[in-house]
Amino acid sequence: MKLNPAQMEAVNTVEGPLLVFAGAGSGKTRVITNRIGHMIENKHIPAGKIVALSFTNKSAKEMAERLRKMVPREKLKGIILSTFHSLGLKILKDHITKLGYHETFLLFNSGDQESFVSELLKIKKLDPKKIPPKEILRRISYYKNTLGTAKSQSLDVMDEFNLIAQEMYPLYESGLKEKNAVDFDDLILLPKRLLGEIPEVAEIYHKKYQYFMVDEFQDTNQLQYEFLSLFRGKSDNLCVVGDDDQSIYAFRGSNVELILNFEKEFPQAKVVRLLENYRSTSPIIAAANSLIKNNIGRKEKELYSRIHSSELVEYYETADEKEEAIFVASRIQNFLIKNEYKGNEIAILFRTNFQSRPFEEELRNRNIPYKVVGGYNFFDRKEVRDCISYLRYVANPKDDYSLLRILNYPKRGIGPGTIQKLQEESYHRNCSLFDVFLKIIEDVDYLTEVKTKVRQEIYHFVELIETFKKKFSLSPKLAPVLKEMISQIGFEREISMEESEEKVIKARIYNLSELVNMLSYFEDEEERTEKPKLFDFLQRLALLMEDEPKEEETDRRIQLLTMHQSKGLEYDLVFLVGLEEGILPNSRVIDIGEAVDEERRLLYVGMTRPRLKLYLTGARTRRKFGEQIGSAPSRFLEELSRDAVLYFPMETKDKEAETQNFLEELEKLKVC
Repeated sequence: MKLNPAQMEAVNTVEGPLLVFAGAGSGKTRVITNRIGHMIENKHIPAGKIVALSFTNKSAKEMAERLRKMVPREKLKGIILSTFHSLGLKILKDHITKLGYHETFLLFNSGDQESFVSELLKIKKLDPKKIPPKEILRRISYYKNTLGTAKSQSLDVMDEFNLIAQEMYPLYESGLKEKNAVDFDDLILLPKRLLGEIPEVAEIYHKKYQYFMVDEFQDTNQLQYEFLSLFRGKSDNLCVVGDDDQSIYAFRGSNVELILNFEKEFPQAKVVRLLENYRSTSPIIAAANSLIKNNIGRKEKELYSRIHSSELVEYYETADEKEEAIFVASRIQNFLIKNEYKGNEIAILFRTNFQSRPFEEELRNRNIPYKVVGGYNFFDRKEVRDCISYLRYVANPKDDYSLLRILNYPKRGIGPGTIQKLQEESYHRNCSLFDVFLKIIEDVDYLTEVKTKVRQEIYHFVELIETFKKKFSLSPKLAPVLKEMISQIGFEREISMEESEEKVIKARIYNLSELVNMLSYFEDEEERTEKPKLFDFLQRLALLMEDEPKEEETDRRIQLLTMHQSKGLEYDLVFLVGLEEGILPNSRVIDIGEAVDEERRLLYVGMTRPRLKLYLTGARTRRKFGEQIGSAPSRFLEELSRDAVLYFPMETKDKEAETQNFLEELEKLKVC
């Protein structure tokens, strides 16, 4: 497919600021990769001067794969194609000691953060069961990403959790520093400090890089933008690609004003609009346009599609959520029987996860295979997390959180009572648990309440850790050392004792094998110029564990996912369910103007996912805590064009036969 005139204009504009408004399905990834290819091949700009940033490892990888097909590999040497966080990590690995950290810092994952906040809450005599650490962390993350302020959007109201989070914030930050640890927000915050406070660090990057691109710019938050500004210095060769109509992450701190005000900051910027949608039919695009034009303050633009179809968008109102699920599952079953669509070409999109239950139940009743997207991934598996905890502890014996996970796994006879005593001693001495272990080994009169057998187990544990610390440091290859460590620890024996089914045992052991494979591939990456350290592999794992789950390419199941998760994806057939006040728009933002605009953008994202057919559904009543409560249709339904959407109010009882009869009558009407 050739580039259209607007795409060509974006590709050929290399010097100076460039704003590309890329509507849904308008081929923005093609534009970005073709632009980089044009810069290298035709403008002869060295790849080592180019930085292209995205928001997920998946999109960064896709960019890299497409570029390798366009540009010889040797010409791509030195280019940065990464996420903001990966770039931040790269800067920290080179310069974090300038901020008072040790070189081998620990990157806390979400589990580490929750354990740490739980510990802080207990110190403050607060119950982590009543004040969930996740809620506190969500607010702390928001403060960091809005540069320490809590004065916007969803955190305006000073509820109890917000007040506690503000109190915890300085304790959390100082505690991380004491542990020589950083969290994912620090991968932007700390590099920003380095670039802003240490001129010689900024100078290194200003001399090296001159051309900058940012994908999904509408999702950028204030912190990321300031980091980017400091990173690029005085260069105005900044190309940003995005769509204000698809800005749906305000709850994470993203600031749609950054893309809307880009022309004010760069008055000389060229603006290109990519308005042809190559994904969806013209009725779907017409319906989506009629919705999004109601948002206030958006950039005026209207998508169009040359894919003509007589299939309009259809809205069905059902009696309740059970009838809604019956309708959707019945439709899907008919399509599958007629072989009109394959399972993985069909998606059910909802606003919040709790809505999936009736659809799961009804699909099960009909033996239709389905997958709840994002529900489970490789790094969630217990044996994988256990093995990674061992690796982390070998790399950093001060990592008490990893230690507590593995100290008695496989079982060593070190019970909860003993672990609590060891933790208390660590707290009183203001040292790590590993320091307590060393003291126990050196001094037989130290902590006499720790039994001799437990002392022996601690000695063997420390010996194991020290042995593999040396092996990982000295061995020419890391993967064989990991394989040996898995064997030495006794994972296979422990898993065999935990499971009764042979296939489950094999599957869990295979997961550990995959971790060894992952390390092997990591070591053999072609662009690597020096032998990687265990620390480097752990940082890669930490980034992967926080990224979106990898989808199986061969998965043939119906896909169930939230509208937030659907961004960037596409399907032939989409059912967008739960179009009711209180669900979409969500009840938490129903009276807040700007927040309702974001809910409208969320629906717009959902409506622009299908290629061929879109169904919208809602229910008149929904059960809440066992009580049937009336629901009002979503206000957004009134905004949809009557020329693009067919409306079918539905009178039915809780009987599948009536539902099926109704569907058959509709088919006859549509034929007529």
